[in-house]
Amino acid sequence: MKQTSILAFLIAALCAPPLHAQDKNLRMYKCVDTDGKVYYSDKMNPDCAKGTEMNRHGVTVSKKEVAKPAQPIRTNVPTKTSMELERRDKALLASYTSEQEIDAARDRSLAIPMQGMKSVEGKLEKTNLQLTGLKKQADDLASQQKKLPARLLEEVSGSQKELAALEADLAQRKVQADAIRLKFESDKKRFRELKEGGQVTQ
Repeated sequence: MKQTSILAFLIAALCAPPLHAQDKNLRMYKCVDTDGKVYYSDKMNPDCAKGTEMNRHGVTVSKKEVAKPAQPIRTNVPTKTSMELERRDKALLASYTSEQEIDAARDRSLAIPMQGMKSVEGKLEKTNLQLTGLKKQADDLASQQKKLPARLLEEVSGSQKELAALEADLAQRKVQADAIRLKFESDKKRFRELKEGGQVTQ
């Protein structure tokens, strides 16, 4: 009976919080290690498998997540896009003093593509005439029910392939020329907006 009383006293002493925990400003932590043993300390052991905080009465305190202060909203902060637009606006105003100068720069940029288009158009006309002549020869032989020479068939096929390549080249050059016109038209519009607004960026 006596041994039972002593054992009960030891268990109560082990589970009860230390006397210095009566200080309301002192925190106490209960730590359970990986072997299941329980320890009490005024500091949380980082090696604890499970740890809880208790108040001065030995009651577990539930920890409430502290809300983080809201980050202030930053306004009027230049973005990468806005900085790039500002850079382009400054370059535009530094490059031209009037819309007429923009038109002149456009025409200079179009000179090479337009010259190339003119050259391709000349080749197209020549190839079309050549193909027309070859087809006429083939039609004449066919009307006479004569066999078409292999040479003639090769020339017709070659001219057709050359014609297709020239047409594709011409179409690509037209796309390039249209892109140049669109670019300078956009520059001229923006230049007008900046001049009328009296500012670099809107």
